Parts: sequence; structure tokens; C-alpha cells
Amino acid sequence: MKIHEYLELDAQAATISCSECGEVLCDADQNYKEHSSMRTGPVTDAGPLFQPPERVLGSDPGYEFREWFCPGCGVLFDHRFALEGDRIIHDIEIDVEALES
Repeated sequence: MKIHEYLELDAQAATISCSECGEVLCDADQNYKEHSSMRTGPVTDAGPLFQPPERVLGSDPGYEFREWFCPGCGVLFDHRFALEGDRIIHDIEIDVEALES
């Protein structure tokens, strides 16, 4: 079952995998991002229209640009801006008990 553009849920095995290459990332109750390859960089890595925070805000509050990739094939799963040191958001939570029903 597709749960994201590039993520599949195997309800019987209760796992999340990459829909491009089939790489199993984690159990369904885990945060797939914590089992993906993550790259962090400055805000300007998001593209040429993104200015350094200090230019816009007058100071650099410590923002970074995060990207999560499949460790098997490199397809991009997600990207976000975050403060350095912020936890990784668990944005897709699967009710594993409901899968067993």
C-alpha cells in the first residue's frame, strides 16, 4: 500500500520500504526518516532563490536544510527546513495494531 510518493507499507510484514527499489527501511511503527540517508546543509542548498537567513533576518538563528534519501537507490523522500539540533519529525505514523485486524 502506497503511503507516500516513494514509500510503500507492507501490511503483512509491517514494514516500510522504498517504492522505487524495494529497500526495506524499517518496521511500520518506526520513523522512516531515522532509517534513511540524511543530508544537511545551509538554507541556500534549497535553491538559488533562498537567501542566507542572516540576510533576511539580520542574524543567523541556526537554520539548516535537511533532505532524506533512500539508502538503496538515492531517491529523495522528503526535505525540510529546521533549526540545527531539532529532532526529526515523525510525520507518517502507522497504527500497527490496526494492521493486525
